[in-house]
Amino acid sequence: MSPTAPPSLPNYLADGLPKQDDETLREVQEYVDELLAVREQRRSEPVTEDELPGDAQVLENESDGAVYIEYRTCGDESCSCMSGGAKHGPYKYRAYRDGDTVRREYLGKASGSDTD
Repeated sequence: MSPTAPPSLPNYLADGLPKQDDETLREVQEYVDELLAVREQRRSEPVTEDELPGDAQVLENESDGAVYIEYRTCGDESCSCMSGGAKHGPYKYRAYRDGDTVRREYLGKASGSDTD
């Protein structure tokens, strides 16, 4: 009886892995274990300020991510924020690691918001 490949596994791997010999499968398993260890280590590294937007003001930086505030432009060409006027905000975000990628989560308007 053959094991069932997880649905997330690409077909070329699900089809190719069962054709490998025992030694190759052990090497693949070691490689996957190393990849997971590296990702776990990277995930536990704090997000650095140079990985955040240039005008971000960090409120707290912990192992699960950095909370910061940011002022933003809205993209409306008729708005003064697009031509050097005051930007909108402040808005609060949390930046966190997802493998090698830094992702951000919107947490809402920060207290003391002046502009929409």
